[in-house]
Parts: sequence; C-alpha cells; structure tokens
Amino acid sequence: MPIHINQYRSRHVGASVIVACLMAASGSAQTAREVRGAAAVEPLQNEPPAKIIIDPPLPEPLSRGRVVIQYRTENLHIVPVFGPAALAVSPRVGHIHVTVDDAPWVWADASGEPVVLNGLPPGLHTIRLELETANHQRLDQGAVTFTVPNAPKGARAAARTAAETRAVASAAARTASNEPQAKIILDAPVAEALSRGVLFIQYRTENLHIVPVFGPAALAVAPRIGHIHVTVDDATWHWADASGNPVIINGLAPGPHKIFIQLVSTDHQPIDQAVVRVTVPKRGQ
Repeated sequence: MPIHINQYRSRHVGASVIVACLMAASGSAQTAREVRGAAAVEPLQNEPPAKIIIDPPLPEPLSRGRVVIQYRTENLHIVPVFGPAALAVSPRVGHIHVTVDDAPWVWADASGEPVVLNGLPPGLHTIRLELETANHQRLDQGAVTFTVPNAPKGARAAARTAAETRAVASAAARTASNEPQAKIILDAPVAEALSRGVLFIQYRTENLHIVPVFGPAALAVAPRIGHIHVTVDDATWHWADASGNPVIINGLAPGPHKIFIQLVSTDHQPIDQAVVRVTVPKRGQ
C-alpha cells in the first residue's frame, strides 16, 4: 500500500512541477503585441512616442565588406503609405530615411527589412536611420558607426573567382528551369515629386519576383526570385532593396543626376539593369 501512495505522490508532484514550469514560461515570454506593437485594426487613443531601435551591423557579413543593419520600431508600423492624409491613421504609420556618412541626400525605405549596403570603402562609416511620419516629419533617429575592414591579400581575386562560379551556377539554374530572361522596366520619375526635389521611381520586373530571400540556395527557386541594387551618381557603394516598393531619394543637389538600378539574383549577381537620368530643379523653379 505505501508503494501506491508514493507513486501517487510522485505523479502529483511531477504534474505540479510541469504546470509551474509552463506558467513561468508563459509569464516570461513576450506577447506578439509586446514585440510587434498594437494591431493595426482599431484606432488608438494617446499613442506613446514612436521609437527606433538599431542594432550594430552583423559581424560576419561586415567581415566580408557587406553592411547589414537590423532595426525595429515601437509605436509605429513601417508601411509604404505617404502623404499628409496618412498622419491621421492610427495606429501610427511611417517609414525610415537612411543617410550614409555625410551624404546630403537620403533614401526612403518603407519595407521594414534590414538596411543592406555593399561596396563601402574600408574605414570608418556612420549610417543614420531617421524614423519618419508618412509625411516625412522626423519622429526619432539613431546612428551606428562601424569600420569596414580591409580585404585580406588575395581576397579580391578569390571574390572574383567565387562571383564567376556563382554566375555560372545562376546561369545553369536559369537554363535548367527554362525560364525566360528576367527584366527590369523603369518608369520616368514622377514629375510632381521631382519638382519638389524628390526622386520617385516606380519599376516592375518580368520573369522574376522581388522578395527578401538571399543566398545561393535560392538560385534554384522557381519562379525566379531576386532584388535590386541602387547606385546614385558615381558612388562606389549601393544599397539592396527587396521590397518591390518605388525607389525614393530626397535631398539630391540641384542639377543632373544618374540613378543606376540593377536587377540581381538572390546571390547578388547582375541579371538586368537600367539607368534613370534626371535634373533636379532649384527650389522655387
């Protein structure tokens, strides 16, 4: 009889411990609302200030010269919605402005995806992210300063060899899938925006879906996926965009400018490209 009592007690104690552990785990875990903020389905009263939290660049890509900066926002949803009418939307919506070093211009990003740059020269750099309303009014900002390392000896030749290998693999994947060549088609910049000094370029792709998926393994995905690289004027660096949203640049100096947009594979290999040449008017013209 005592044996049965001990077994019962053991099972009872064990069950109590499991329940206590589950309660502790559920109590310590963050809810979806705590991480993502209020659901964008009902207006909020007295919204707290919007904030942006920025991580340092990911170390492993940075060691190879690629800058990947993750961020999150509080009390604001990142969405591609613009204009003064959107200021009344609740919960609050907006986007970010990205500035590289001392550049006088910014690009607007409304994807919520990490900021990705490639081609920055070795040395010290600062990336500033400004959290903006839908009407481009600053709500919060932050910056990260980091050092792009020098490429080790022989790294450039190795990188070229690796790039050639990836290009061959990409071409083989395209051939194997029998998909037609992917293309990018750019619209002319929106005239009204350009008159205000804002470059707003819409584009579309053929035979390729723009999605934030990267790496050589994704070369075998069909239908084909990829993203774009954007270079302003003669900059040595570009940023990657996998949102499919229009390219938006503000603050370019009055005068002629060239925007080079490449359609690339998930492994950053060029597939197609196009150039937009514009003249930013002087303010008041």
